[in-house]
Amino acid sequence: MEEISEAVNQIKTVEQMNYFELLAWLGIGSSHPGGFPTTVKNLEVMEVKPEDIILDAGCGSGLTACHLAKQRGCRVIGIDLNPQMIEKARQRAIHEKVTDLVEFQIADAYQLPYPANHFDWVMCESITVFLDKEKAYREFFRVLKPEGRIADLEMSLLHELPDQLHSQLELCYGKGTNPLSYDDWCKVASEVGFADVEIRNPQTLLNTNSNLIFNELKKDFMLIKDLVQKVSNHPGLYTRLQQNANFMKHYKGYFGFGMVYGRKPTPPPQPKKPTLPGTLATSVQCVLGRTVLTVGSIREKILLPLSKHLRQ
Repeated sequence: MEEISEAVNQIKTVEQMNYFELLAWLGIGSSHPGGFPTTVKNLEVMEVKPEDIILDAGCGSGLTACHLAKQRGCRVIGIDLNPQMIEKARQRAIHEKVTDLVEFQIADAYQLPYPANHFDWVMCESITVFLDKEKAYREFFRVLKPEGRIADLEMSLLHELPDQLHSQLELCYGKGTNPLSYDDWCKVASEVGFADVEIRNPQTLLNTNSNLIFNELKKDFMLIKDLVQKVSNHPGLYTRLQQNANFMKHYKGYFGFGMVYGRKPTPPPQPKKPTLPGTLATSVQCVLGRTVLTVGSIREKILLPLSKHLRQ
């Protein structure tokens, strides 16, 4: 399967691949803002327990899912739309010896193939920025258990982005790329029903340690195993990667990132339907407390309500 997917991608040149196809072909496991060091920092505040079930939406090549399973001993299900990413994620799980805890499936974030109230956590790393945010968050909300948590690391706008720069952003990362301000990220999550929504670990791109991120990338065997060969065989690869890097280098003052963190509240208890004994007792008590029983009062106060209850 891996060879088939590689062959399909070879039909396209590096220049023709969209952002996600390029990431899948390269096998990059932490292309999100802040890279893998930010992943580690976010996991420290998530308080995941070994008995938890986590959905990693947009899992990519499985770096975070496998790391989380190894560190916390929890079960993780990773999903991605790109079959090549799922193949690489499965290879990583074998390499990391966590196949008993991690599984990967091709799935759409808008239509998750899981029942309601199933997961303790839904985590994402830079996928919702490319999606219809309300639609995605509603689906994440649906599959979470009551008191389950969302933890979504996303790029944010620190300043309003001029139209020209927004066009360049879409040219680099794809049409529909739309980072929000911290307040607007929280607003969307709150509107679909999440409670106690906040941004955890907010950072600016200006203060990001690029050397630390690069050093972590060099440790990712899925990325580096055939990177030299790919660079040698595809001269346009360096230019394509440099295009994205230059955009962020010149305009990173506009951007920050942080983890959208919220809780699915437990729904209030449903009111209990009146029972027959309760209805009868209430009616009798009402009549006895007001008047002397007569044939008319028995019929009006007791028999008619009882008949209505039985018809229901």
